[in-house]
Amino acid sequence: MCSSLKPSAFISKGLIGNTSIFQLEWIGLVKTRLDVAFVVDTTGSMKDDISAVKDSLFDIVDKIVRKTEDLEFRFGIVSYRDHPPQDRSYVTKVFDFTDDIKEVHKKISKLKPSEGGDTPEAVADGIHDARTKLSWGVDAYKVLLLVGDAPPHGSRYNSLGDDYFSRGCPEGYDPCDEVIQLKKEYGSTVFIFVVGCNPLVEESFRTIADSVEDGKYFSLHEADELPVAILEILEGVSDLIEADRRVLTYYESHDGVFDLPEAASNIGMTLRELKTSLSRLIELERIPRWPKGRPLSPSQMGIKVDLGTVPDAIVGGKPFKYSLRVMNPSATILSIRVIVSLVTSEGVSEVTNERHDISPRSDNQLDLKLIPMSFDVGKANIKVEVLYGSKSIASQIYSTRLH
Repeated sequence: MCSSLKPSAFISKGLIGNTSIFQLEWIGLVKTRLDVAFVVDTTGSMKDDISAVKDSLFDIVDKIVRKTEDLEFRFGIVSYRDHPPQDRSYVTKVFDFTDDIKEVHKKISKLKPSEGGDTPEAVADGIHDARTKLSWGVDAYKVLLLVGDAPPHGSRYNSLGDDYFSRGCPEGYDPCDEVIQLKKEYGSTVFIFVVGCNPLVEESFRTIADSVEDGKYFSLHEADELPVAILEILEGVSDLIEADRRVLTYYESHDGVFDLPEAASNIGMTLRELKTSLSRLIELERIPRWPKGRPLSPSQMGIKVDLGTVPDAIVGGKPFKYSLRVMNPSATILSIRVIVSLVTSEGVSEVTNERHDISPRSDNQLDLKLIPMSFDVGKANIKVEVLYGSKSIASQIYSTRLH
């Protein structure tokens, strides 16, 4: 078996008002789904390999379910043989995704390998039908697992003298084109694994795996190696799912606003892994958008605010003027918010809440027209606060009297 089979190999590549909803969906209300499609050669030479998968399927599923919390499996099977006259039984059979593992076990048990004709088989048809006839979940992680011991038809994939369809699949399908199209349709949520059960298929099957980013090829020599390979493949995907969960948690806790290199370092990923994970979460509809970069701090922007004065006496319902000075030495337009509140014995009331865009490299005087809507005669306070993003950059409480 391929010695490089490690879980780490599969980690490849305004403010959100309903963050808690995303959290609930991920953690409790909606399970994480994993659709696994077996595309399996069911000619005679594969008999021992199919039996090995059948005998180990429950053990494989149990181990993955225990490893990944709230993981919901669906399995689908596409068995393929060959085109007539090389095989007159069938070209492909499709068993759509189901979460009934006993039913999957039963379907695999009923796969009866035929003897076939020439050496190459209908590999392209098997992948095509997996792509087009299985009900892949848009919100699911997707694994296509091709298992076979004979190459596809066509001179691109073999140089055998007994290839009856030497020009390729008679339906015009091409294995590489099919996995490329599957990737185009589902992006980084789909993973392609190709397992060759015979040295004869290594070159052709490796070509299929290498045709897509992060496609993986594994070479096996004994039938009993296949269940182990499948288990390690699915464990690798489950590790990736757990990594995506860490990214989702970080995204939610920072309201979708953070610096990508800093986040990658905090989560323990490379920047490429983080970007791939974020793309996957968007495709899975777990997050609404790409994260916004964290705005620079007021000190980094060089913002300076000089607050004005409030009259010693103000009249309820009558406007008064308040001026403040804002200096923006940076080359960027910045947006500030000015909040003014009136505090009396009756309580706190908002006088104004205004947003102002400050031009680059400018020195601005803002003249506000404030109307205190309170008639509670006596001592009062006016609170002025200036915010940049969520950070207060200037504030003052003024003592006055309300007439």
